Amino acid sequence: PPPPPMSLASVPAAATKRQPANKAKSSADANLAPLLRHFVGIDLIVETKQGRTFRGRLREADAYMNLVLSRASKEKHRGQFISNREGETSEHFDLVHIRGPSIRYVVFGANVDITGVIKAGRDRERAAGDKYKRGVRKVRK
Repeated sequence: PPPPPMSLASVPAAATKRQPANKAKSSADANLAPLLRHFVGIDLIVETKQGRTFRGRLREADAYMNLVLSRASKEKHRGQFISNREGETSEHFDLVHIRGPSIRYVVFGANVDITGVIKAGRDRERAAGDKYKRGVRKVRK
């Protein structure tokens, strides 16, 4: 007879332990999701796994890669525009929310300096953190 299916109770404890925090931090820098917050205000193209394409300006992004685009237009099936009754070539929205797990591609414009934007965003975060950091208090005698 085949062995019984493994349950969580039978998994060794070493297999269920999480990676150390410093390991997670280094892998977070390699992902796009936490870096997208630096690209707020930049025009981009987002293609979903369903084949829809949205063009718009990034308004918000979170660590799960959920995006909010403002002044967005929607295309269908990789570049083929949707035509509606009024003869317009695409649908236009004030705001569009796109769930992170449904995103296939994010395309930045050719004129966007990606490394420069990320560096400037990290410098802003570092400066904001330093501004509110408490200094060492002097002991009065």
